[in-house]
Amino acid sequence: MDKTQAILKLTQEFLDKMGFGDKIEVIVTLDGDHYSVVLKAENPALLIGYHGNTLTGLQMFISQHLHKHFDEWVNLTIDVNDYKLRREQNLKSLADSTVEQVLSSNQAYILPPMPAPERRIIHMYLAEHPQVTTVSSGEGRDRSVIISPKV
Repeated sequence: MDKTQAILKLTQEFLDKMGFGDKIEVIVTLDGDHYSVVLKAENPALLIGYHGNTLTGLQMFISQHLHKHFDEWVNLTIDVNDYKLRREQNLKSLADSTVEQVLSSNQAYILPPMPAPERRIIHMYLAEHPQVTTVSSGEGRDRSVIISPKV
């Protein structure tokens, strides 16, 4: 069984055990060495969870099982009804509006705490910005991105 089939089978089996069964469409695509699993659901909230925690857990679970099966890490992203795409767009909008505040006030701003993948989106998005810098600060769930004017 190849990786695409294994990802599809494992995801479907896991969703069946969660009680979703036929209620979710699972699509697996490959782009280079990156696998994308798109789940289409009528009621995505249960799969997404609070701030995407359930979705993140599902992705970690599938990744770890694939690692055991193939004895290598598989580059994998799981999304439900474009939740991650919409969240990324919202984070970039938040970054843009915060940059405006930083530049107009010439003061650093601290964004609300967010998980590492979301902080990474902010850092990568603003990495080449000529007028601001970013750094993560805090511990655990209280880790935030600080956007500061470049000196």
